Amino acid sequence: MYKILDDEIVYMVDGEIKGTVRFKIENGIADIVHTYVDGDLRGQGIASKLVEMAFKYLEDNNYEVKCSCSYAKKWAIQHGKTVS
Repeated sequence: MYKILDDEIVYMVDGEIKGTVRFKIENGIADIVHTYVDGDLRGQGIASKLVEMAFKYLEDNNYEVKCSCSYAKKWAIQHGKTVS
C-alpha cells in the first residue's frame, strides 16, 4: 500500500515501511532528495511508482520539481519530466 505523508510517500507491507521517496519543499520548489526500497523488494517497480506518485503529487500542488536524488533524476529524464 502506498501512502502520502507530509514530506514523503511510503510503500507499506503489513504496516511496515518498505520503501520511501522523500522530498523537501521550500519557496515553491520541491526537491526529491531520497528514494529507497528494501533489498528484498527491489526490481519490482516500487521505486519507480514512488517517484511517479511524488511527481504527480508535487505537480498537482503546483510545485516546481527538482531532483537531488540520482534515481529520481534518472526517472524524470526517462519519463520526459522537466526538472531544475
